Parts: sequence; structure tokens; C-alpha cells
Amino acid sequence: MLTYPLELIHCEHGCAVKTTVGKDTFFERNERRITKSMRIYLLLALLTLSFVRSYAQQLVDLCATPAAQSGFTIVGPSVGCTPFEVKVEKTVGENYTYVYDYKGGTIPQSIARGDTTKATTFKYAKPGTYKILQYGSNGAGAITCKTVEVLPPPNYTAKACSNRKIQVTIADDSTTKRYESFTIDWGDGKENVSKAGIYTHSYNSATNVATVFVTGSFGGQSLGCSISVAPIVLNSTDLSTTSIRKVTLNNDGSVAVLIKAPVGTTTAVQVSQNNGTFTGLPGQITLTRDTATITIKDVNALKDTYCFRLNTNDGCANNAALTSNVVCATPLEVKAENRQNVAAWKEYPNAADFQSYRITRNLVSLGGASVRTNTTQTDANVTCGEQYCYQVTVRLAGGAESVSPSVCVKAISTEFPSVVQNAFVTVEDEGKINIFATPPASGATPAKFKTIFFRTENGSGDFKEIASLDNALSYVDNAVNSNQQSYCYRIAYENSCGNRSQPSEPLCSIYLSSKSGSTVDWTPETPFLVPVNRYQLEILDEQGNPYDQVPVGVNTSYSPNVSDQQLFRYRILGFAQGGGGNSYSNYYVFKKNALLFIPDAFSPNGDNVNDIFAPKGQFVDKSRMIVYNRWGQVLFETSNALEGWDGTINGQPAVEGTYVFRIEITDSLGANFVKTGTVLLAR
Repeated sequence: MLTYPLELIHCEHGCAVKTTVGKDTFFERNERRITKSMRIYLLLALLTLSFVRSYAQQLVDLCATPAAQSGFTIVGPSVGCTPFEVKVEKTVGENYTYVYDYKGGTIPQSIARGDTTKATTFKYAKPGTYKILQYGSNGAGAITCKTVEVLPPPNYTAKACSNRKIQVTIADDSTTKRYESFTIDWGDGKENVSKAGIYTHSYNSATNVATVFVTGSFGGQSLGCSISVAPIVLNSTDLSTTSIRKVTLNNDGSVAVLIKAPVGTTTAVQVSQNNGTFTGLPGQITLTRDTATITIKDVNALKDTYCFRLNTNDGCANNAALTSNVVCATPLEVKAENRQNVAAWKEYPNAADFQSYRITRNLVSLGGASVRTNTTQTDANVTCGEQYCYQVTVRLAGGAESVSPSVCVKAISTEFPSVVQNAFVTVEDEGKINIFATPPASGATPAKFKTIFFRTENGSGDFKEIASLDNALSYVDNAVNSNQQSYCYRIAYENSCGNRSQPSEPLCSIYLSSKSGSTVDWTPETPFLVPVNRYQLEILDEQGNPYDQVPVGVNTSYSPNVSDQQLFRYRILGFAQGGGGNSYSNYYVFKKNALLFIPDAFSPNGDNVNDIFAPKGQFVDKSRMIVYNRWGQVLFETSNALEGWDGTINGQPAVEGTYVFRIEITDSLGANFVKTGTVLLAR
């Protein structure tokens, strides 16, 4: 394959490619010998050359060679901060055009990008270094360039400090280092500083809010720009007001520390163990409110003595940190002993701050002590089985407090209740038996107890438990028939610790009955836990109204003497010796049958002696009488048998002889009965 040297010919309006061999051109002598592959090679060469020329044009920096004659000047400084406005003024020539952010390249490229303008002012919105390019017609197509430096505002922060101070921190960063010096406008005066750093300014009492600006200087001239900051409310409080208000010891040994400090105060907790040196705990907080609670978990203040204080600053570097008051945690132990609870705590370490102890039970104060060495409290006013929670608060100088955990125990007792000594039973109107008791003389727990009732029948056999009631001293026994027999009971008392008394002596209901047709009788067993002092018989009429009361002493039988009533209700009222109550028996009804006398003969002869056949009776309410002859024919009938038969039939005297009668009676109690027989009529 033949090779040929190439020559690239640069021309104003394009390029041609020639090959030479000696003195003659190759195309002229052997054009047909150029192969197809050579044409492709030549085309690639032409494209490469075009790309190189284009890239070379882009790399052109028209500002690299200073103009021999300046075509414009910048009115004012050429260094400023955002937003920075520049103004240019031509010095020679006419028809100038400007590129305010020239980045290199040919004029046609700037025109194509739209960077050109005839305006003589321009505002830079972002920091940076910019080139201003001027070009136009001054007889020679002059080009002039100048450089503008746009800086960002100084980077700084401003914050309120205690004691009516504001601290400004000018950051020592790449932005700030581009300035030569700074001016701090405090609002009530200005301060010039030469470098980045922390600066503090105090305000008088007439100023409550201040706005602070920091501007930078360059070339001996302030650029005047500053970041936008919100007005700052001055903090008039003193760091010395920061204090621990309360230390609360939790049941897991951790401690909650309540602090009070001005908003914005930065504080850290320091701790001393067993009167050792105070050391700082990791971390600190900045208060967004005037109070905050910090929980210290990595301690066991139930075992060792821990005291706490605060190391406080307001976050301003030029204000010295202060230490607060010291408050120590107070552990508490409570033991349940027989019928009393005993609370004990450690003596508060700092005698200078101590004022008093305050002890509460279930959040209610039990009082306290002003003697620091008095570290126990005995609570004997407890009910066995009940839970009580105790807490001790140490009151300190300045209103600070140290609060122990709330420790709860259940009260205990080894004492058994005494036997119930005061009780009685009585029969209610409905026939139920009601048992009443009072607490035993010792071992009772009024807030919580049980009363256990036992029963036997007729005072014989074993007593069986029939009821166990919570916090009740009376019981109504419905499962009895007090109109048939007496029932005996015993009572036991169980206090809140589960200690049960012995059962009481038996006490029995009074059962009233009649052992004969003429007496009422009642059982002699006492319904009290003491003997019966006396009995009284109560009599009620047929309508249930009190009729009479008859004292009967200690007798257990009585013979009523009542002739004008068919029915009476009785009950016995017993009185205990010593006035220990009274007890009623069941009701007993004492009833007489209706009385009826019927003559067996009468003589209706007009002598007014035995002229009428009529029955006579007592307790008769209604009556009817029918008279028959021997063949069963009705001869006479009346709806009032007591009026009788006068011995006539249809107004005519009946013949002598024997007649049959039927008398139907309803007594005053509503009972019905019939009497039949014969009567002799004799004239």
C-alpha cells in the first residue's frame, strides 16, 4: 500500500487538502488511483480539524490581554457584598456593549448566549468574582475588561445572655476571612473589630429589645451588608437565680431533679456520692422554659447518699458558670409491725439548709419534726390488712425540697378479737329472725371485718355456719319458721387480718305458743348474751291494734282473761339485764270458738215464757234457720236464726209435735258451721 504526506492548508474561507509527490500534484497525475478508503480518511481529518478550531474558539479569553486604552471605568467600588449593584461609564468611543459575567469565548458566542447588554448598571445576586467585558466601535473594535468581587454577608450569630447582655459570634470561616475587619452595630452604638471572634455588649435598663447587625470592611471601606436577624429580647435575669427546687427519689433508685432557671440557661447536673467530690454527669440541657426535670438514672440513691447541684451558664462564653444550691436525696423504709407501721429515713446530710421533715400517709399529712436527728415516725392508727403509703419531704432553705419515694405496706396484727359480748335476736313482723351484734371489746377493725353467724334449732345439735358478712354486724335469717319453734345462734368476729374470735354464747329467739287451751307459753332461753330481766305480754285485737300490755315478770306462761273477743294476737317482749336491748317473740293467735245454745223445746202459748224457738250465741256474725216437718217439708225459714220461730205456719198455730231444724252459722272470724237437730213444740 502506498503512503503519502499530507499538508493542511489554512485559509480564510475554508481548507483544501493536497498531496504532493515531487513537484506535481497527485490528483492531476493519477486521480483514479485514490481508493474509497482514502476518501473516508480524508473526511475524518476534515471533521477533526473543524472540532479543534471550534474548541479553540471557546477557550479564547478576550480579557487575557489588557487593552491598550481603557474604554470604561466602574463608578464606585469594585468590591461589594450581595446584592451588589455596579455602574460603568465609558471613557472613549461609541456604541459599546457589555457582558457583566464574562466567562470566556468569542464575542459571537456571548451574543449567541444572550450575555450582552447595552445597560450601564447591573446587580449581582450571588457572591463570586466576575469579569465585565466591554466591546464596540472606537475605530479599532476595542475590547476592555474589568474585575468585580462580590462577597457574601459576614457569617455571625447573636444571642441574649443573662444580665441584659447580647453575645455576637463572628464565625472564623472561609466567608468571613475574605473581609479585612468588621463593624458590630449593637443598636445603641457601634463597635469595630479586626477579626472573627466572640463579642459581648451590655444594655441599660431602658432597652428591652435590640437588633444587632454585623458588616464587613474591605479595602478600608465597609461594604454595608448584613444577614437578616430577628430582634432579640434581653434577658434581665441573673444566673444566680438558677437553683434546684426539688429532688425526688424514685422507687428504682433513680432521681428526678426539678430545676428552675432563666430561659436559655444551659445547665449540667453534678453529683456527689457519700459526701465525695462533686463530678459532672454527661450531657447538659438548655432551658426552653423556666423549669425542667432531669432524671438521673445511673445512680442507686436507695443505697448510698447522693447529693446534687447544678453547674450553670447562659451559653455565653464571656459569662462565668455558677454552681447552684445543693439538695440531697432522701431514702425511706417502712416496716409493718403488730398494729403499727414504722417509717425510718436517713438524717439529712446538710444541717445548714435543713428546716423540717413532713411525713404523709396516703397523701395526708401526719405532721413532722423540726429536729434533724428525729428520723422515725410510728403510725399506730392503722387497720390490719389495709395498705398505707408513706412519704417524707425534707423542707430546705429557700423553699427547696427533698422528697423520698412513696413506700407502701399492708398493716398486720397478731391480736385475735375478743368474744362478742353484746348481741340479741328478735322476730320481725314477717316472721324472719334478725340477729344484731356489736364489735368485740378488743381486736376489732372497724374499717374492714367479717361477722360469721351460726345456727342450730331448739338449742340442740351442732351449730352450723349460715352466713359470713363483710363489714356488717346484723343478719336477717329468712330460712326459718319462727311460728313453729325457737332458733339459737352464735356469732364470731374476724378482723381485717383474718384473725377470728371464738364464737359467742348461744342466744335464742323467743317462741310463743300455747300448751293448753287457756294459756300462752314461751321458751325460757335468753335472746341476749345476758339473762332476761323481765317479760311483757302484748295483746292486739282482731284488727292488729294494741289492746293491752301485761307485765309478767320472768314468768314464761300466762292465762288470758278475755270474754268479749273471739280472737286475740299475742307476743312476748323480753328485756335484757343492764338495758342491753329488747327482743320480740313470734305472734300467737289465741282464738275462741263461736258459742251457740239451742233449746230442745218451746211452748208458744202466749204466756211470754219460752214462746219462741231461738238459739242464743256468742261471736255469731250471720245465721240462717230452716224448720222441717217429719216428712222433710220446709215449714219455716229465716235469715236471722237468733230471731227464732214463733210456732206458726202461714199465720196459723202449728200442731204440737216434734220438728226438725237446720241452723247455719258464720262466726265473727268468718268461720262457717252447721247445727241440726229436733225441737218439741208443746202448748
